[in-house]
Amino acid sequence: MNDKSTTHLTILTKNGLVSFLGLVRAEMVDSDSKTRSITAVVKLDPRENQPLLKEFDTRSEAIRNYEEAIKTSLERGWSIVYRGTPMFG
Repeated sequence: MNDKSTTHLTILTKNGLVSFLGLVRAEMVDSDSKTRSITAVVKLDPRENQPLLKEFDTRSEAIRNYEEAIKTSLERGWSIVYRGTPMFG
């Protein structure tokens, strides 16, 4: 990961299920081998077939959506297990 890349994550639990919300800023390599910066919210819900990655035009818009997703999850009975940057090692 380069110095332009950052990740924040929230791990949630409810009724034995574990879910993940992530806020990522990274360099993405397109099919034509060109790189571009993206800021996105990633959601992994075990009740859905696939993870979801939604890109945003601005970092502030992505942060707002990430915070709103956490707030909505808490309102729906999910509990936060971990919130912060990934732990390595």
